[in-house]
Amino acid sequence: MVPDTQQPRTPLRADARRNRERIVAAALALFAERGADVPMEEIARAAGVGVGTLYRRFSDRDQLIRAVILDNFHRLVEAARRIEEEEPDPGQALGTLLYAALDLRLSVTVGMTVSRMFSSLNGVAEAERFRTEIGTTMGRILQRAQRAGSIRSDVEVGDIVVAVTALARSIPAHPMELHEMAVHRLIALILDGLRPSGGTPLPGRPITVQDLAEMRRASGIGSYPPAAND
Repeated sequence: MVPDTQQPRTPLRADARRNRERIVAAALALFAERGADVPMEEIARAAGVGVGTLYRRFSDRDQLIRAVILDNFHRLVEAARRIEEEEPDPGQALGTLLYAALDLRLSVTVGMTVSRMFSSLNGVAEAERFRTEIGTTMGRILQRAQRAGSIRSDVEVGDIVVAVTALARSIPAHPMELHEMAVHRLIALILDGLRPSGGTPLPGRPITVQDLAEMRRASGIGSYPPAAND
């Protein structure tokens, strides 16, 4: 689990670290299910800790929200590294990476309508580092897949990020089981559309990571998390 940038830099005791991990996991599950305004008391109860313990770790809701998102970014970075190293087929690696994001429920977090979910990360260096690494790793995988002929050549990382983010935002989060099935089906359609055979020529030009950064700046809330070189 990534340390929150607002937490003390001294190492946590083992029991404190476990409590923190339980709180973040419980918050992610409840935020995804009910939104970011779920009472803090319910988060503490779901984590099996007292409210006082929760507030010792996270002094307010925004600090907890930030920790949840950074933890997801950290896990996705680790998954991206592992997939790039272990999956020899770059086309398969790209699909595996997109599904890994879903398995970590990152897409559910991205799809939340509460704007402060990402405005809370404005200026947080750790978030920018994660965005850069995720975008850079995805870019390497995409380029390998394009060289291998398994992914069409007229797309860039930004096209994929925009497509995945848009579908995660557009599908209602409830009921959760239906949401996850719908997102998985649309990811499969996106992957089919990325294959080179029989593809319709795309209008305009490929969307770059610099375009993603401009979208984030224009939105003011950092809407497209995986971005690099910005």
